[in-house]
Amino acid sequence: MVHPTIYKSHQARVQAAREKHRHHYQKFREVIRAKRHQSHKEKKSCQDNEPSDDEDEPMETLQDCIAAVKYAKDDFMTYVKAPQRFFDLLIDEYSKTMPDPEVCPTRNGDKSVFECAITSLEEFLDQAHRGLDGILQMCGVSDEWRAADGVCRFMREMIGMIEDILLRLAEGGDSELLIAFVENELWYQEYKFPI
Repeated sequence: MVHPTIYKSHQARVQAAREKHRHHYQKFREVIRAKRHQSHKEKKSCQDNEPSDDEDEPMETLQDCIAAVKYAKDDFMTYVKAPQRFFDLLIDEYSKTMPDPEVCPTRNGDKSVFECAITSLEEFLDQAHRGLDGILQMCGVSDEWRAADGVCRFMREMIGMIEDILLRLAEGGDSELLIAFVENELWYQEYKFPI
């Protein structure tokens, strides 16, 4: 048997739901406020410890999405400056951590140089992907999306070039990286960067 209709109109149903929520809030007001206060304190402490992250804010317009990609690209290029030089500096920084092969022939340099660079570049890529996804949702595959995808693809290739260096280190350690570097076999050395 079907329950009898309690509310005759939509407005009556909405009014009753509001009254029910209001009554619940009045009854548990202190508990609700304490939870909100605790949640607010936790968010605030996270924001103090980490850089601000706008992932929760939805992008409402196409201009917001394009701006997100542009700002991510600008931040990326500020970090990288000249791509070829960026990689040369990474290799140079890594070489400073390499131990003397006569003293410690089995030890390698500090790979965290490359891992930190990958982490930084992935943050820029994540920002750009948010804008790229927004453009795709709003416009589909369009000229704007293709341009943003080109930016994201370049960022992914830069990350891949660092991963190529890490792969050489995993395969044969410092000696394998040195041989590949001297013979210009690293991906970044063969890549034709735009000027």
